[in-house]
Amino acid sequence: MSDAAARGLPFRRPALVLPGGGALGAYEIGVLRVLGAERLVPWLVVGVSIGAINAVGWLAAGRDTAAMERVWRSAGGEALGVQWVSLALRVTGALTALLAFLELVLTLTGSREFSGAQWLWRSGSASTDLITVQLDLVLWIVSGLAGLLLVLFARRLAQALERRAGEPEPERARQRLKLAALAAAAVHALVWIMGWPWPYRFSAWIVLLLGFAWLVSTPGVLGRSLKGLAVGLMPDTGGRGLWGGRARRRIVARWMEAGEPDRLVGQGTGLVVTALEIGSGRLVHFTSWPDPDPAFVARMAEEQAEVVALRDTEQLLDAVVASSAIPGVFQPETVAGRTCVDAGGFSNQPMHVAIAAGADALLVVLLSPSHMSARTEPPGDLLSLGGRLLELMNRRDLQTELRNLPHDWSREGSPARMCVVEPREPLPATWLAFDPARAGELIALGERDAREALARAGWLAGVS
Repeated sequence: MSDAAARGLPFRRPALVLPGGGALGAYEIGVLRVLGAERLVPWLVVGVSIGAINAVGWLAAGRDTAAMERVWRSAGGEALGVQWVSLALRVTGALTALLAFLELVLTLTGSREFSGAQWLWRSGSASTDLITVQLDLVLWIVSGLAGLLLVLFARRLAQALERRAGEPEPERARQRLKLAALAAAAVHALVWIMGWPWPYRFSAWIVLLLGFAWLVSTPGVLGRSLKGLAVGLMPDTGGRGLWGGRARRRIVARWMEAGEPDRLVGQGTGLVVTALEIGSGRLVHFTSWPDPDPAFVARMAEEQAEVVALRDTEQLLDAVVASSAIPGVFQPETVAGRTCVDAGGFSNQPMHVAIAAGADALLVVLLSPSHMSARTEPPGDLLSLGGRLLELMNRRDLQTELRNLPHDWSREGSPARMCVVEPREPLPATWLAFDPARAGELIALGERDAREALARAGWLAGVS
């Protein structure tokens, strides 16, 4: 990795740190546009999640943001891999088909009109039908009240069961469940054939539920298949997230192919992509240059982190997709034999990584204000809550990073050793709301705040 002095600045090895933040990453495009226009060339770029994606696109294009802006300004969530619409349609279709099948089975097996008594010897009466309906109604009412009581006293019941529970015996439990299912099926079949008064639909539901529960509990292929039934509704992931990484991979690969991939991996480049290895729980810093400095590797090892040199652009692409795999949202990805996810919740502004690698100045981009914003109302939905929790984790991580900076690193001075670009107030977007119309606003805010921060830090003085 060669030194690359920033034009007009006394620093020989300035580093750019780009954090993760999902859809808020459009803000970073505005910052990168200013850096390109002012010819401020970082010696090293450290990217996490969407920051890693933006870093690769920017460096591959020779620090030009035009191609990236076109994607951000035109592509919505479906194109970027956050496919809410397709997921909703898939789940709705699957549930509709499942309910239609169940209703078909219940209509045939759970009503006296289609019972053996009707088909075999045409036996039936209005009084028997009335009794059957009344029994069904009574049992459904009782079941509803039981369900309500279960909701109200669930905690007490769980505590009581926990106190009485002994060593689990899964095989005995499966056998009991099997016997209960067979007994329920036998009773239901008998009354269904004879046409006796009976709560047919309620009884049919009990048989189906007991049978399904027993099949799910079995250790064989069928049991595993049924357990994966709900998981199968999640496209492309095998149940490890809502979506796969193909959309992100396709976009980043297109940026790399349209630019000069040779700029990304090899001697003379400086790029670190940070991810979390879920097997060991360690942070992994993927470097784009061969043979990282042993001192850098040792320093990261002290912090329970690993440094891995990437061999080629294909591995770099794997690393970028893994770094942006938000846990629970996107499936984990494999990089150089390591299964990784987004590290944003653990280290979203890894300034210490840039310093340990040899940087002598920092330009850090934040996607939320560093000061604690006043909030009068809690988040109103699950995604807003998730975004708020990520914001709080990132803020705590930032404070930790700032407390552990070398004593002579600060925002003071002209030029200052640290330049921090941050929004004045929370950005007008949420982390998974990829909205082309909103992206333009975020890019403009990033450009405005970058110019102000660079001028305040004295980084624009003397730049021709």
